Amino acid sequence: MTEAYLWQQVPNQGYNKYGKGVVGPGSKEVLDRAVNAHAGAPAGTTFPVTDKSLITKIEVLNKPTKVPNRWGGKGTDYRLKRGDLRMTYGMQDIEYMNDRWKLPAQAKGKTKLLDQAGSIDVNLMETTHRDATTGKYLIGQLKQRGKKFFGVKDANIGVTIPTPEMTHVLSSEAIKTGAKAAELKPGMIIASDALGVYTPPLDAKFLKKNAPVDEAGKAVFAKLKKFVNIRDKATQYAKEGLIPKESATKYIEKAWKLIQKWAVKVR
Repeated sequence: MTEAYLWQQVPNQGYNKYGKGVVGPGSKEVLDRAVNAHAGAPAGTTFPVTDKSLITKIEVLNKPTKVPNRWGGKGTDYRLKRGDLRMTYGMQDIEYMNDRWKLPAQAKGKTKLLDQAGSIDVNLMETTHRDATTGKYLIGQLKQRGKKFFGVKDANIGVTIPTPEMTHVLSSEAIKTGAKAAELKPGMIIASDALGVYTPPLDAKFLKKNAPVDEAGKAVFAKLKKFVNIRDKATQYAKEGLIPKESATKYIEKAWKLIQKWAVKVR
């Protein structure tokens, strides 16, 4: 690692902390394979920020709220209390969401659903997000119940391409709320920050909002961009009826296995 980023200083590191194949905060198999990246506003970003893809709506809840986890199965939703935070990232393609969201949406003819997440670590959010208008960190702001803010993340993270042995992931929020581990599917990466781990959607927006900061990171991001292009093309061709959906799925799975095989050599 080139720098001792805060996200790397997760206590009690160890292998198989949560059972065979399950990884989460402090899992050494994730931390050992992570490459350094910067999350949020790219270098040179000016405020107020006009690029909506960089902005996250942050709400301080004034009542208990259940927030759907579009990417995880049953038991992975966020169950938040008063004073916890709800983040809204915008509409996301259902193609890569968990089937419990994807299938009902398809039945209704929908192609996108609103992507949200929750956080119970207010202090961390205040020190890793800037106000989208002023550029100031939100320190002292996110304890005002009922308030809504527009923030831009500005923090260091690690990005891991899971090995085939990593089958499920327990996010930091899942551990705190007692939710189940989510299955890692082709194209799902693991991000590490000061709080622990999470699985952000791997798409053009993620690759735009996050930037590698060392040579290993640049190599990983270049491979991820190629995978996203392959996956999106295969998905598009299947939707247009140019290839069977089953063929597209197999092509995507094969491409991801090759990425995983290559990634083992990076660290």
